[in-house]
Amino acid sequence: MKKIFTLFFILLCTSSYANTAHFRPYIGFDGGLSIADYTTDIAQEENYYSATINAGARIGRNFGFELFFTHSSSNDAEYIYSLETLNHEIYYMGFGFDIYAYYGISPEFDFFTSFGVANYKIYNKYEYITPYLSETQTQSDNSVNTRLGIGFMYTLPSDNLSLLLQYQYAPISNEIINTLSEFSVGVRYIF
Repeated sequence: MKKIFTLFFILLCTSSYANTAHFRPYIGFDGGLSIADYTTDIAQEENYYSATINAGARIGRNFGFELFFTHSSSNDAEYIYSLETLNHEIYYMGFGFDIYAYYGISPEFDFFTSFGVANYKIYNKYEYITPYLSETQTQSDNSVNTRLGIGFMYTLPSDNLSLLLQYQYAPISNEIINTLSEFSVGVRYIF
């Protein structure tokens, strides 16, 4: 997280030396729905809500890059037997960067594609409770992989605010999740 803010600060400092028509740093926030394809059949929901903060820059009309940090909600399942309870919880966090290619449809409206590298950390937590014992076990699985995306961006006439709708696909391929499909709506504040 500190790395993202440090890099964004560097972007802001260097933007004063660049032609602002071609170098436009921004910060943003995305919220959305992620759908996981689990490696095994489990009782957990496949849908996760996620929030993402990002910082990046648009360089020229057709190119940009972005650093991001994302965190999902947790999916819980509870199994109750006579005097025993088993709680199971799965959630993920991720960070990385994406490179964007923008294709102008109109002066305010762009179609884009993205390619990136992300480090996803999947948390798998079990809590076993009996009248005599309470035990918690947390496993985590780290996975560095690529991700691909497509979307649409609309820049408001003020030229300082953009709204976007995007889809990103990440082949996680770890012990818990095979693939992750992320649908999100976001906003970017452009400096």
